[in-house]
Amino acid sequence: MNPQEFLNHLKREVIGHPALTHPFLERFGEGDADEEGIRTFAIQYYRHVRVSRLYLAALISRCRGDEKLQLALAEILFDEYGHLNPEETHPALYRRFLGALDIGEEEWEEPQTLPEIELYITAHYALSGHPDFRLGLGALGPASEWPVPPIYARLSDGLRKAAGLPEEALEIFTSHVTMDVTHARIMMDAIAPYAEDEEGQRRVREGAMRSLDARSVMLGGLYRAVYREPVPMFDAAAHRGLR
Repeated sequence: MNPQEFLNHLKREVIGHPALTHPFLERFGEGDADEEGIRTFAIQYYRHVRVSRLYLAALISRCRGDEKLQLALAEILFDEYGHLNPEETHPALYRRFLGALDIGEEEWEEPQTLPEIELYITAHYALSGHPDFRLGLGALGPASEWPVPPIYARLSDGLRKAAGLPEEALEIFTSHVTMDVTHARIMMDAIAPYAEDEEGQRRVREGAMRSLDARSVMLGGLYRAVYREPVPMFDAAAHRGLR
């Protein structure tokens, strides 16, 4: 396959991954979470959001010989940092969401991070810092920019229904629905030169699948924490490459 054919095929595979139809997203999107569950989700998901930009930063440091690729990644990172406005960084937007739920810093820092979220974070530090940066491109490109809009649309739908939050409190979720379409285009253009042969395509796909498998695990942990019951189904593929 040429790079465009490969990316089109990979997009279908990414969008069809079990992470995008995980029971947590299906149930949460219906607004089926009580007040305690909403607060648990908000606090635990912040542990993911507040470090996610650092994966891109780590990946940039790995792309030492390609300034064009560095610039593409930096353009996305610039958005993540709110165009250098401290009040508009993605963690700052998320803290507005926490504030709308009357969750302060003492409360959001207190609980221990779910092990499934710790696993997701560890996996992405490993992928973004891998000596073969094509794995990081797969994880932070196809596996992040394509799935996030539909995932965040489900999360924001559920939060509107369950918590009745105003739109401004949900900006951290709703902004990604449109922003990541642009980010996906930037990332796919950047990845294409590294997906011109079978080995490059294999490594990009490996990074994408490892990232999505880790996301499935994270969503399973959120399901158990939010609904205080076991996940109703288990996909063994969710642990592929994570042991």
